[in-house]
Amino acid sequence: MLTAIDKWARGFVATALRGPLAGLYSTLDNPIEVPVQVAGYTLVTQKYLRPGDRVLDVGFGLGYGFKIMSQVADSFHGVEVDERAVSHATDSLRDISESIEVEHYDGKAIPYADRTFHVVTCVDVLEHVADYGDLIREMMRVSKRVVFLSTPNRRPEYTRADGRPKNRWHIREWSYQELDSILQRMAGVRVDWNFLNGPWEGPFQCSCVVCENTVALTPALMLLSPMCQQCDDLRGG
Repeated sequence: MLTAIDKWARGFVATALRGPLAGLYSTLDNPIEVPVQVAGYTLVTQKYLRPGDRVLDVGFGLGYGFKIMSQVADSFHGVEVDERAVSHATDSLRDISESIEVEHYDGKAIPYADRTFHVVTCVDVLEHVADYGDLIREMMRVSKRVVFLSTPNRRPEYTRADGRPKNRWHIREWSYQELDSILQRMAGVRVDWNFLNGPWEGPFQCSCVVCENTVALTPALMLLSPMCQQCDDLRGG
C-alpha cells in the first residue's frame, strides 16, 4: 500500500524530472489531485491574482491549477517536461478558457520573453530540480509582478538521518529558514511568506507563521520595480 507521501510524490514527479529521466514517469500514471497542491493554487488565486492577469504555470502536471486560477485570471500558459501531460492538457482544458496554451519544454530555459506574465506559479516542482536557483531566476525573468512557489516543508518524520528526504523522488526539501535564506539572496524581490498548515489530506489553514504541522512552504516573490530596486540597493537591502 502506498503511503500518503508516496502518493503525493508519484502524482507529480514528472513535472520536474529532466533529461533522460523525464520519460521514466508520467503524472498520468497516477492521476490524482493532491490536496496541498489544490490549496496552493487556491492561495495564489485568492491573494495574488487580478482580473486580466496573464499567468504561467511551470510544471502544471494534470492541469487542475488552471481550473482554480480561472476564477480570477483570464489568460493561461503552461510549460511541462512531461510530454504526455502536455498532450492530456491540450485536450482536456479547452472547456476552461480559449486562452490556455501549454507546451513541452526542456526544464531549463522558459520559452518566453522577459516580463511576459503578471504571475508565474510553480507548485511542488522545486524539490525535484537540481539547479533550482536557475529555475527560480528564469521564472523571475518572465514575470513582471509575482512568482509564487509551493514546496514541501522539511519535517523530521519525512527526513532520513543523513538529511535526505524519505520521499525517493525528492532531491531535497527545505525548512522555512533554509528556503528563506536562499530567497532573500535573490536580487530584485521582496519575499511575502505564507504557510499551509494541516494534515496531508487537508483541510489546510494558511498563515504567516510556520508551525509544527506546516505541510507546505508557499512564498511569493514580489518583483520590485526598477525604482524600488534602486532604493533597496542604496539601503543595502
